[in-house]
Amino acid sequence: MPDHSHAVTGLPTLFSPIRIRNTEVRCRAVITAHGASESFRTPGAAPDRYVEYLRRRAAGGVGLIITQPPWFNPGIVQTAENLDRHALLVERVKAEGAVILMQLAHLGLFGRTENDLHRPPLWGFEPVQSVAGETAHHMSDDEVLQMVDAYRQTAAFAAQADFDGVEVHGGHGYLIQQSLTPSFNTRQDRWGEDRTLFAREVLAAVRSEVEDGRIISYRTTTDDLRSPEDGGMGFELGAQYVRRLLDTSVIDVLNTTIGYGNESYARAIPDYRFGEAPNIPAVVRLRQALDTHVPVIGVGKVSSVGIAESLLASGQCDLVAMTRAHIADPDILLKARTGQAARIRPCVGANVCVNRKLAGFAEISCFHNPQVLRELELVTASTSSVKRLLIVGAGPAGLKAAEVAMGLGHDVAVMDASPRPGGRLRYAGLTAAAALVSSVEHLVGELAEGGVKVEHGVVVDDELLRKYRPDEVILATGASADPSSAFPGAQEAGAIGSVEALEGRVGSRVLVYDMVGANEGALVAEALAARGSEVRFVTPFETVMVNGGELHRVQLPETFHRRMHQVITMGIVGLVDDGVATVVRANGDTVDEFPVDTIVTMNPLVSNVELQPVLERLGVPYRVIGDALAPRNAMQAYKEGHEAALAVGVS
Repeated sequence: MPDHSHAVTGLPTLFSPIRIRNTEVRCRAVITAHGASESFRTPGAAPDRYVEYLRRRAAGGVGLIITQPPWFNPGIVQTAENLDRHALLVERVKAEGAVILMQLAHLGLFGRTENDLHRPPLWGFEPVQSVAGETAHHMSDDEVLQMVDAYRQTAAFAAQADFDGVEVHGGHGYLIQQSLTPSFNTRQDRWGEDRTLFAREVLAAVRSEVEDGRIISYRTTTDDLRSPEDGGMGFELGAQYVRRLLDTSVIDVLNTTIGYGNESYARAIPDYRFGEAPNIPAVVRLRQALDTHVPVIGVGKVSSVGIAESLLASGQCDLVAMTRAHIADPDILLKARTGQAARIRPCVGANVCVNRKLAGFAEISCFHNPQVLRELELVTASTSSVKRLLIVGAGPAGLKAAEVAMGLGHDVAVMDASPRPGGRLRYAGLTAAAALVSSVEHLVGELAEGGVKVEHGVVVDDELLRKYRPDEVILATGASADPSSAFPGAQEAGAIGSVEALEGRVGSRVLVYDMVGANEGALVAEALAARGSEVRFVTPFETVMVNGGELHRVQLPETFHRRMHQVITMGIVGLVDDGVATVVRANGDTVDEFPVDTIVTMNPLVSNVELQPVLERLGVPYRVIGDALAPRNAMQAYKEGHEAALAVGVS
């Protein structure tokens, strides 16, 4: 077991132990449960990815880890193979000194079922419709009892796998929160007459299996953000319910979230639009209303160790969730302990992790940590074959390749024709997604720490290559916008790209034409509107930002309602004549006509690969990565940079 016990100057509360029930947790940092790996839930699939993902974070010194829940339903028996993989997970995490709980969660009528043909219908307290549009099966009294027993059986499964305890999930709009919420539970039987009954029965059933000093955590919403008039609990009733649950004396630690899932998910998991710890005031308010001595976990975009220490030292919470911070950098606590806080890879709030899960992908990832759930595959170790490596381009792909190659021990040089690092991502700094630029700044800092200087204003050509004589080249030269190809007559209409629009001046009447459907178009439109322009947003897709990630899309309607003069979906810019733009449907029908001063286009980029034939002529081995290979997003650029560095010197 690693030694994480030495004192840390400046963060005494964060690194102090806390006793929960009969278990000592070595520090106050928590990784809360999050769906990370469907392969771990899949019988027969290797469990190694998820096991190593959590083991790696336990090795970084986190105090408490709550795992993703194993899905359960009444009548489902957990297999011996599933027990073995969970026991292996527990063994590896405990060996690194962390305390580990299994979350118990049932979605109830949340979502839809057709994605998994093994699933029964949605089970609910009422035959109401989920937000996703599927009607729930109305549980009978006997079926409610069966569901309580399913929680009990899963708790027994956790104890058998030697977890230190379990967490009962009563938030995020899942089954237990549904049982407490008037719009989901107006039953006239005992389950509706006392809406806390189901949760109390679940807690009692779980405690009957989780004994011997093991921990029971309960996750609750601090405020469901819905008034009783709208069918919600509201703060006061919600606090009364939590107080009733605490009165059972079953709960050893109270974990928190906010909202009721669905569209409030974006508030529960704040992105780059929010500052740090925006949900902590709601935690404090609930804690004061409860007047409890049960330890409380503060949750919601606590990204830095300094903020974590401040929250804990001021008594706003007893433990602090730093889940996405640990996704971005599993060594965040280790670096803080050893005086290397400046080298922590920051969580930038891109929410790639959550958006991938909500989109149904098998594994989560991270905006700029490609090793997430690929720790075994993308392991970095010193090379025995040092290469003289030239990286052309200092955007996300090139900088990441340089960082990894430097760590492997290669002789690395980075050259870029532009005056600043970051490529096109740098211009996110002029939008509401400015926090994304810190991913670039982190890499520049890491390279400086390792003695690698990024040379700017350097055009790599035949002469420079002959002079430098690299063993290999990584071509990360990015891509350029071509607004002239966005629609017929775009060049004559003076169409410009997003970089020109953000850096320069635009007219008072702006048309933003987004043909890509990623975050960029919406962010640029919002930024230009905030500068005072009257912005019309047009996209050929059936919705705005179709490729932008679910949590970002949830927030967008409110933002666009405030900022946009007009939004047209399934629209095509057909003609711009004498300052008047005509928007049509695919069949040619006119949607609208309006005057414009500036047209800003987001159309497919063009890869910059002019150096490729030069490298081939000189016979220099090279790899093309990032937007130079195919214009996509920054996450893929960071991923390919990491992979390219690992491939250096490998035939």
